[in-house]
Amino acid sequence: MSNLPINKKVIIVMGPPGSGKGTQANLIADKLNLYHLDTGRFLEELVHDENLKDNPEVQVEKKHFDDGILISPLFFLKWVTEKIQDLFKNGMGIIFSGSPRTMLEGFGDAENKGLMNVLSDIYGKENILIFLLEVPEEESLRRNSSRLICSTCGNAMISALNLNLSQCPVCGGAFRVRTLDKPDIIKVRLQEYKNRTYPIISELEKRGFKVNHIDGSPMPYKVFESIILIVNDIFKK
Repeated sequence: MSNLPINKKVIIVMGPPGSGKGTQANLIADKLNLYHLDTGRFLEELVHDENLKDNPEVQVEKKHFDDGILISPLFFLKWVTEKIQDLFKNGMGIIFSGSPRTMLEGFGDAENKGLMNVLSDIYGKENILIFLLEVPEEESLRRNSSRLICSTCGNAMISALNLNLSQCPVCGGAFRVRTLDKPDIIKVRLQEYKNRTYPIISELEKRGFKVNHIDGSPMPYKVFESIILIVNDIFKK
């Protein structure tokens, strides 16, 4: 194991598609020097990896991903657990955007540890802070339908910012539209969130994790201000 000091902070940002999870995770990561483990992006890159195109398991998950259906929980746990262990060994705290997304991902089963068990064992339950960004469904649909992703640096631009951009303001790269952000796929993703992700919130609270509910509708900087007040209070030095 590395001799680096361990940053034991773990923050989880949850919410429906388009609630601003990735934006807030990036802002918090910069503020607290955390590694942003965007599992959506991580899994997107994984299932579209040309080096894994002959792996039948990966190709099944690729179809699920591109159709807006959640990645199989055990597949998720296998790859994400390995990533968490690597980050811990390198002394890094983590911020998640959007995970866990199913009960099995979150809490595991008789044979597999869930994400919350893995994080509690490695980083300590007392060092885990959870936020739930809440936005109306119509706002979620509007934001996702107009989301653009930089093909170079991965930054997302959404209509919540009311910007008219032809290229990424961060690196100048060209924008692309994700398969996941097509209108028919967005509706599938919202239904998946309602059926499979939202029930996790009450289970987290039953298990003693405090979930901080945040209004995700205001401009991103306002949402960040609300979050960082809580972060500073909990993780004050």
